[in-house]
Amino acid sequence: MKRKSLIISILVLLIAFISGWFVTEYYLSTEKEKITQTDTGKPEPNIEIQPDGRRAMTVKIFYPSKIDIQSKEVTIYTNYLPVNIAEEVVKEFLKEFKGGISNTRLLGVYRDSNNIIYIDLSDDIRRYFSEDAKFEYNLLESLLNTILINVPGSEDVKIVVEGKEIESIGGHFYCMFTLKR
Repeated sequence: MKRKSLIISILVLLIAFISGWFVTEYYLSTEKEKITQTDTGKPEPNIEIQPDGRRAMTVKIFYPSKIDIQSKEVTIYTNYLPVNIAEEVVKEFLKEFKGGISNTRLLGVYRDSNNIIYIDLSDDIRRYFSEDAKFEYNLLESLLNTILINVPGSEDVKIVVEGKEIESIGGHFYCMFTLKR
């Protein structure tokens, strides 16, 4: 009698375990499908092939002003690799700078396995930065928005200067971590 009740108990536990596993697999697979089917909030890149073979892409560039963040749409010419798109977008972003920081050069753009875009800028961005905290915040926010909206698969942005991590651009906001944090 004990043996029969032990076997029934094991079978009930086994059925409960298998049922739980199937329910979990079904639930997780439908959640994954929902995530891939829903809009991520990022527009799909609009790439047009020009008659000369170049690929034109319309992007939205955000740039800081004294009061708030402005934006404009521009056309860049690049292939569809995210790092190349990021490089062209940052070049357009830097064109909007005024004053001393307009000498800032883009030294490189890199992407790691976590889809964090690293933007390596020349030291001119710190050397000639003489704005207030609001402008520095708008600069960081506009750079983050420019990358996240235009570069497919990008998750976050990290700024480095001359290949090294920096504490701050203008002394108001900590930049040792990624911008999204």
